[in-house]
Amino acid sequence: MQKDFGYTSVIHVLSIWDQKLFLFINSLHAEWLNPIMQIISGQGIWLPIIFFFIWVAKKRFNQKTFGLFVLLLFMSIFASDVSSSYIIKNLVQRLRPCHLEELKELINQFGQKCGGKFGFVSSHAANSFCILVFSFITLNLKTNRYQWLWILPFLVSLSRIYLGVHYPGDILGGFIIGGFWGYIMAYLFNNSVLRRQSI
Repeated sequence: MQKDFGYTSVIHVLSIWDQKLFLFINSLHAEWLNPIMQIISGQGIWLPIIFFFIWVAKKRFNQKTFGLFVLLLFMSIFASDVSSSYIIKNLVQRLRPCHLEELKELINQFGQKCGGKFGFVSSHAANSFCILVFSFITLNLKTNRYQWLWILPFLVSLSRIYLGVHYPGDILGGFIIGGFWGYIMAYLFNNSVLRRQSI
């Protein structure tokens, strides 16, 4: 009888390490940090960032190009959110750590919400990374004055692990999905702008 040392074994090992890293990050609790992490984890933190990128686009582009930027920015967020929250989560069906009975007593709880049943991939990670990828490519933000913004999706993602609602693997998957949609929509935007300039 042939033993299975292939795909299933690799996934099992990765899952164990994912859980260990999750428990380590979740254990780094401090009373003063709890409300800060809850604020960072909220959707509201991204509204001023989105408005900032729209403001920069308004200054750089003509009216038609600006309108296309806003349209594709929100399309990228929509595609990222739908694919991560509804499609992939329901296909993979990986339980959030806060829904696992064997982990509940090990997770630091201070009244935070657990969220939906499944956690892979993290829509917070996907959407936040999507916004950054799309905006940095389309607005060509290469100068050092904007690089600090890349910290934000990582802080948001860290807060999701800290709150006990996502594994690090959920975050990594979210970055891949968000990066994909951000890049695709940025590619469509840049191609459309180049086509207009060549006419």
